Amino acid sequence: MAALIFCNGKPPSQQLAHECLRSKPFVVCADGGANVAARLGIRPDLIIGDCDSVMPKTRGQFASVPLLQISDQENSDLEKALDYVLNRKIRSVMVLGATGKRADHAFANLSILAKYRKKLDVRFRDDDGEIFAIPKRWSGEVGRETIISLLPLGKCSGITTKGLKFPLKNESLQPGVREGVSNVSVEETVSVRVRAGCLLLFVGHREYR
Repeated sequence: MAALIFCNGKPPSQQLAHECLRSKPFVVCADGGANVAARLGIRPDLIIGDCDSVMPKTRGQFASVPLLQISDQENSDLEKALDYVLNRKIRSVMVLGATGKRADHAFANLSILAKYRKKLDVRFRDDDGEIFAIPKRWSGEVGRETIISLLPLGKCSGITTKGLKFPLKNESLQPGVREGVSNVSVEETVSVRVRAGCLLLFVGHREYR
């Protein structure tokens, strides 16, 4: 089973949200993500977090939905949701609403991709694209002329790519030094190899070429 987590960032479109529901995932709302699900007419299987952002109207609408209130402030509501699905032996997670709105929340959520990359396959998705932490070797069919960005969390070295307009060969990327934003695929399949470091990959949706 896979999981779909709603966060309280920029809401996804109705089309994207229902596309993510096609595989019938276990649906979790991270605190204020319940408000997003309510506006989209999607009933979650669980609401989790410190619950300081769930609106009274949403609580009423989801009165029959299990609510797990965790007041611990040492981790975020998204981390609470990820820990919950991890304990359920779920290993594939799509997250909606992880970006947008407050920049500090978006930045912290991106660092969560690094924290959980060895435990879960976590992907943040919005109407512009998808972003996730890649393993040492990754390849995927993305189609031609798709926007591909390589985003390092800290220094990443030994990066080699195939299928990109601006290829890398055993090179390094580092925040504030060199990033790999807005590359473009020139082949149907793109591959990336990284020797050391945590590298995020952004794959744009084809309609945003």
